[in-house]
Amino acid sequence: MRIFEKWWFWIGFNFLLYANTINHAYTIDDMIVVKSNKLTQEGIGGISEIFKHSYLFGYNEREDESYRPITLSTFAIEKSLFDSKPSASHFIQVLLYALCVLVLFKFLRNLFGAEREKLVIAITLLFMLHPIHTEVVANVKSRDELLSALFLFSSLYFYSRWILIRQKSLLIGALLLFFAATLSKETAVLGVLLFPATYYYMKTASILDIVKKSFLFAIPFLLYFGIRAMVLTDVLIQDPIDPVANSLALAQTSSELLSTNLSIFAKYLQLSFFPIHMSWDYSIATFPIVSFSNWQSLVGLIGLLVLIGLLGFGIIKRKLFGFGALLFISTFALTSNFFFLINCNLGERFLFMPVLGIIIIAVLGVDYLIADKSKAIKLGIFAVFMLFFTGRTISRSADWKNNLAIYESGILVSPNSIKAHFNLATEYLEQGNKSTSTLDKENWFKQSIAEFVVAKSIYANYVNIYENMGFVYAEYGKIASTKEQSVQLYKQGLLELNFAIDSLKLDKPSLFQNKYFILEQLIALQDSPNVKNALMIDMVRTVSLSKKKSAEDYQRQIYYLRILKEDDQLIAVSKELLANFPDKKDYLLELSQEFFNQQKFDKSLELITIFVDQFPTDLSAKSNKGMLLEIVGKKKEALIIYEEILAIDPNQEHTRNLHYKLKQTL
Repeated sequence: MRIFEKWWFWIGFNFLLYANTINHAYTIDDMIVVKSNKLTQEGIGGISEIFKHSYLFGYNEREDESYRPITLSTFAIEKSLFDSKPSASHFIQVLLYALCVLVLFKFLRNLFGAEREKLVIAITLLFMLHPIHTEVVANVKSRDELLSALFLFSSLYFYSRWILIRQKSLLIGALLLFFAATLSKETAVLGVLLFPATYYYMKTASILDIVKKSFLFAIPFLLYFGIRAMVLTDVLIQDPIDPVANSLALAQTSSELLSTNLSIFAKYLQLSFFPIHMSWDYSIATFPIVSFSNWQSLVGLIGLLVLIGLLGFGIIKRKLFGFGALLFISTFALTSNFFFLINCNLGERFLFMPVLGIIIIAVLGVDYLIADKSKAIKLGIFAVFMLFFTGRTISRSADWKNNLAIYESGILVSPNSIKAHFNLATEYLEQGNKSTSTLDKENWFKQSIAEFVVAKSIYANYVNIYENMGFVYAEYGKIASTKEQSVQLYKQGLLELNFAIDSLKLDKPSLFQNKYFILEQLIALQDSPNVKNALMIDMVRTVSLSKKKSAEDYQRQIYYLRILKEDDQLIAVSKELLANFPDKKDYLLELSQEFFNQQKFDKSLELITIFVDQFPTDLSAKSNKGMLLEIVGKKKEALIIYEEILAIDPNQEHTRNLHYKLKQTL
């Protein structure tokens, strides 16, 4: 047994287990905490700012949802030391996991006692080998899970040592480490319940004494929430929840919500014991909305009641399976969707710490049930799970090699997941854009379109599908061998975008931008003036539908209105442009001059009047307004304008001359 006491055994075993992940690329959403995060890309110098903002502020500039500064700080350090290289990130992931397992072994040995070290070894090995951890180790963004577990297990180890030898520095260390766990990921906060439980199982003491010996952990608990409240000033979780993120949002009643979530809980239990088929995503419609008559829902309900029963009975009888049940419940509660909905219905990463509770219960259960039988049976059961877990972990971690590999594995396991198909379609699009061969590009684009079609059939209201479908048709159209094929592809993309914008009433800037691009390509390719005009009218109409127009959008609309000679609409849009983007005032002057050149003096006057009303101190524009008033016969009004200008600045020579000549004619 001495080999298990060596730190190098746990570190070395873990590196052998996950060695194949070190050369993996960044996958899925790793980029939002690494290269696409402006705070982590500042390196060590950006750490002070990281502590002032939300988890994803450096990516989306929103102060919402999560506060995990320690996790982000590690990526900032990586940037300074290794320039955010994937191999460095993956090496650190494996190292952190190895340390996590090592500290867990040390804590469990204190909790269980030396006489039950074999059970501790079995629990730790099964935890280390469990395939459910492949996502956390192989997906760099899951650094938050690793760090929160490492700090929480370390805190429990320090606390268990303090219980044994009462050295004050150990208690201080435990408090600091627990605080670090909360600052790594918020799911660690309910781990505060594990400290009184640890004291309860290690020492015979009254409830009052247990509270006295563990109440200090309320300080980091409350401190975390205090800091979090100050930093997260935006809405914490999007309301309502997007069904694409969490299909439970589609439940119509509380009964449907609970029964469906229980069916998902049954899947969590299955993954804990038999992680055969695993997926990076289980979004809509992997889990249909069900009632309590659904057998998976009933399994989930029974499993939940058993866990609650084991918790109560284990505490009353001071049995360690009660600690396992508490560990599962406390680390799973915040991501369970039982208390509030989060932006995910099921995530394998959410089992990283909770599965330890299941393993503790399972190992103790096997030990109890066959206590008087041959040890060979126990070893046989343990060996079967150990071999299965090892093989499945190695094969599953290989799926995380790159985006293409993990996405293709996803649709095999979750064929009804919209995000599995959508992300694979998007990756095919990326592969097509990277390819230098026209034939390869065409093949990638065809595969991309096919996957987008499947995603659309699962849930038609997902705006990103149409945005990306428009884009893939646009890219495909660029490489078409004939003009006719290009036109056909652009038209197909236009159909998808029109369905999203006109039928589904979806509004997203990039959705509109993709339609603008396709319309521009079709306009350029058309020979028929009537078809061109129809496309330009559609362009103008589409811009007007957007609720988030940029200055460039207005300018695009104005450009086509000028060609179409829709003067009244042109003036209205120009007025809107000036109201929303005052810095584009010269654009209005240019249009006024254009009307003047076309001898449309009333239109020119209307535009210059809009301009002067907003910028009354622009004396040059005001003088031009006076001239236009003269031209259209409103000489008295022109005279008033000239006099206003000269009252402000008597040195306006041009205006003085205009004023003098006009007075002579009146």
